[in-house]
Amino acid sequence: MKKLGNSVYMIVCRIVCLLPLVGMIFYKTDSTTENRTLASMPSVMKDDKVNVSFLKELGGYFEDHFAFRQELVSADAEIQSKVFHVSNVDTVMVGEDDWLYYTDTLDDFLGRNVMSERQLYCTAHNLSLLQRYVNAQGVPFVFTVAPNKNTLYPEHMPYYTERKADTNKNIDLLKPVLENCGVEYVDLFPLFEEQNETLYLKRDSHWNNKGAVLAYDVLLDELQREHETYESVKAIRTKTAYGDLNKMIYPLTAKPEWDYYYQNEKQWTYTSEEENVEAAWIQTKNEDGSGSLLMFRDSFGNTLLPLMAQEFSDAAFSKGVPYRIEEYMKKCEPEFVIVEKVERNLDEYMHTPPVMHALEVDLSDAHADVQDGATLDVQVADEDVQYYCLSGELSESVANSNDNIYIRLQIGDTAKVYEAFTTVDENTDYCYRMYLSKTQLVSDGLGTGEVSVNVFVGADALEKKVCTKQVNWDDFSLSDE
Repeated sequence: MKKLGNSVYMIVCRIVCLLPLVGMIFYKTDSTTENRTLASMPSVMKDDKVNVSFLKELGGYFEDHFAFRQELVSADAEIQSKVFHVSNVDTVMVGEDDWLYYTDTLDDFLGRNVMSERQLYCTAHNLSLLQRYVNAQGVPFVFTVAPNKNTLYPEHMPYYTERKADTNKNIDLLKPVLENCGVEYVDLFPLFEEQNETLYLKRDSHWNNKGAVLAYDVLLDELQREHETYESVKAIRTKTAYGDLNKMIYPLTAKPEWDYYYQNEKQWTYTSEEENVEAAWIQTKNEDGSGSLLMFRDSFGNTLLPLMAQEFSDAAFSKGVPYRIEEYMKKCEPEFVIVEKVERNLDEYMHTPPVMHALEVDLSDAHADVQDGATLDVQVADEDVQYYCLSGELSESVANSNDNIYIRLQIGDTAKVYEAFTTVDENTDYCYRMYLSKTQLVSDGLGTGEVSVNVFVGADALEKKVCTKQVNWDDFSLSDE
């Protein structure tokens, strides 16, 4: 009898182990609530050769697609979060009182790995160039940062996050630099902190609809535009919101939570191909609205989008990075530009600046000293083949934390000086990048033949010439002068 019991037990165990594999024939997992793309079926051959990574890739494919994956993940999540108060998903932290937080916000929360002085300057400087470009078209510009949830509501964070490296966060360090660079910044942090009620969802990384209205209202106030404030619009509170973190950790057992839904009549419609607030590019129209808007946003803009679309006769919303500001300004001819970015992703501006023809500046380099302190690479821009991209690195010995980089182009007697974006990479904080429109260069007499390219460093003048090259636009050959 004992042998029979052991045999039955072994058979059951084997069936349980084989079920996820055999079940793929009938019930393969093809979707996920996690913020990633599932692995695709690997090929035995790759580039006309045997794929030596086939077994490894096949394992990854099985991990993503085995049968009953969502059910097993949900069961595991329920046990780990409810019993051990931890998460089984790397992207989600389980807090107190059923609160969930996005793991990528942990460095900000703990004050770890904060930006250096140069990185702060690069971020603010690049935003100031974006603003100057928009303002040069006669269009008002505002920039705002959506707070991380644990910045506003830290009391529900897991116990193991109590020890902080520093009380200062990137946003705290960045605010005075934005002011010094003249960026029109709308500070949402004190606005949300002074509210008596919680305006973020417990199991989502974003604000609720009432929080979105608060942000929308202050942004349009800053643009000095009359608008619906929603003070007299009825809001119904219903338990129908399924948060993003909620679905990540509990793909099948996520429970809804309360949110507010404003009972005003929708007057706007989509005019773009995509009709989903998650889409990368969205355009809307409202016959009863007025004015036009161009908004660069992230997922916090999902709830802002319907509010803005209800207000403007024409609105365009982009999630794309880098910002294709020059293309979209010409395409949409907006009367207002808003840029919104979540706190945890502020470093994007120092890594990925907007795509636009560089701003021309009126500076002379007649007496600038020549030093060997920079590299220069010229190529057709990967982001848009209608632009050249000039980029390189500086020696830290020739630049200070608040120095700009300027590039002068000259063909014969025709010369222009442009201000570059200040960027960082994995090796140094002292990089630069500049986009030059092929069409504009030809129009300015600098787009054909051989051009002299000079790179300068200075806070607000061409103080040091750090690189001099000859560039042939026909073949991009570089040679020292």
